[in-house]
Amino acid sequence: MITMLGIEVRRCLARRLVRWLILLALLGCGLAGVIGWREAGPAGTADELRLVELWGGDDPILGIAAFFLPAGAVVAGASMIGAEWRAGTFVMLMTWQPHRRRVATAKLLACGVVAAAVAIGLLVLFGAAFLPATLWGRGTTAGVDAAWFASLSGGMLRIAATTALAAMLMAAIAMIGRNTAAALGVAFGYLMLVENIVRAWKPWAGRFLLGENGAVFVTGADLETAAFTRSTLTAGLTLTGYVAMAAVISVALFQRRDIAAT
Repeated sequence: MITMLGIEVRRCLARRLVRWLILLALLGCGLAGVIGWREAGPAGTADELRLVELWGGDDPILGIAAFFLPAGAVVAGASMIGAEWRAGTFVMLMTWQPHRRRVATAKLLACGVVAAAVAIGLLVLFGAAFLPATLWGRGTTAGVDAAWFASLSGGMLRIAATTALAAMLMAAIAMIGRNTAAALGVAFGYLMLVENIVRAWKPWAGRFLLGENGAVFVTGADLETAAFTRSTLTAGLTLTGYVAMAAVISVALFQRRDIAAT
């Protein structure tokens, strides 16, 4: 299983779409640093860039990455499995590895592992992009202490975990639907229609929605406008439970379906 997981991880990283998404994210990190430098005023002024604004407060800078990383994972996760169905490579794969459950599990786990590792690397680079401004005359590191760094590290890990869960969820949906576009359509329809309807109809039911649980888990705090309270651990477990449920269903269907009938 470990060998197969390693193979699938390398296959994920070799995909052109994944590499393009990583390249776009790297360009975004550089652009964020340039904007931070240009918009920040000289140190000691009201417009100086404060490094502590990366994480903490009502509108942390890292919140930008917390949105785009899972969004990229949604596209990449769906494409990783959807492209396999479209290309018909599952048939060839079964000739040397007939254990379907092992194959499906390795593919889903590989999507999560790659998404988490890439997210951690990009988050570090995104934060580092603001260091030139804060260290060389256009900002300050005041307030940066062990407690803040621990909070930042926790936030980064939760964002990376959310990114991994998003990739695995979309990979599982694509494995069920055998199509990248179908998986993305289901995700968009659910988030834009179903969750908004539930949110407006039964506000208390927001505690069970992906959006609310994702926001609570990433920020580590209750939502100010929510009609309920939710701990960070409970939100994380809820998200993990949904992904696990989708993964179990996708693996079970993969075991029973006709692989050649794509």
